[in-house]
Amino acid sequence: MSTVTLPALNDRETTILTAIIEKYIESGIPVSSGYIKKYCGLNLSPATIRSVMAALERKGLLTHFHTSGGRVPTDVGYRFYVNATHEIIGSYDHFSDNMKQELLTIVNNVDELLNATVLMLAKVSRMFGVISVSGYQRSILTDIELVSLEGNRMMLVLALDTGLVKSIVLNLDLNIQPNLVAKITQVLKDRLIGYSLKEIQSTIRVRLNDIEMYSHELVQVLVNDCDKYFDLNRNESIYTSSYDILLEQPEFQDLTSFQRLLPALDKEYLNQHFQENFNAHSGHTLIGTENEDELLNECSIITTEFNSDIIKGRIGVLGPKRIPYLTVQSIIEKFAEIIQSVL
Repeated sequence: MSTVTLPALNDRETTILTAIIEKYIESGIPVSSGYIKKYCGLNLSPATIRSVMAALERKGLLTHFHTSGGRVPTDVGYRFYVNATHEIIGSYDHFSDNMKQELLTIVNNVDELLNATVLMLAKVSRMFGVISVSGYQRSILTDIELVSLEGNRMMLVLALDTGLVKSIVLNLDLNIQPNLVAKITQVLKDRLIGYSLKEIQSTIRVRLNDIEMYSHELVQVLVNDCDKYFDLNRNESIYTSSYDILLEQPEFQDLTSFQRLLPALDKEYLNQHFQENFNAHSGHTLIGTENEDELLNECSIITTEFNSDIIKGRIGVLGPKRIPYLTVQSIIEKFAEIIQSVL
């Protein structure tokens, strides 16, 4: 993500810019100098307010749709606002105890918990919810299967205590008798179930080296490529809510605009976008063209990280640029706290 050099503003300019952005976020209607004069309690003449608004426009923080119309924030204006207010994250007091309790009841299955969390996040924020899992700290193997596929191929299926199931097609072309597949599968169950994936990676050779079919090509592939097959960190996953909720936003009620956005809401596409633009050293918010993706130029993405004993990742929402940044950031932080506390 490229960084933008923000212009310096004096206190008067900052106050008026903030008032315009917050009113535009609330109403979606361009903000006039008359509104600032009437409702913002500033002891300034209309001419002075118009002069400040013109200065903010010259600095690239405001723009207008019509010559005589009110002003709306630019991407740079939103960025200035977010940077200036990120230390003042408001408290969101309407987070229902029932919601927390509902999530707590499914803590034993991480997959279900994250699905439920992202749906609830969308419901509370009225935005498109996203959870991107970038790493698994601990996953215990609860079951393992080898499944024969057409064309003499083989699939490895791992079931984990987090509720996740990982399926991998092995890059082999072996004609193995069903009874031998069953025999190898049973040995894998006996020797590997109950251990974490990290433990399996480091000890699988020792655990299997005394079995009679140890030299079989299938077993050797699992042993020699254990870092590939018994690893979830390379199997990044993403959870999303229904995108229908975005239709409630005026910006997306135009069907053409909404259809243009839809490809960017595809899970694989969005997961790639998160991987490329968010990391431990990046910011939490992308605004408009900061996404560096034409499909998302009219959107903002607000996120925060979470890191529990079991998983780590990022939770956030996607919506229009006219998004209530402070409120939404506070909501996201609440959900991140729940994930961290229950996992």
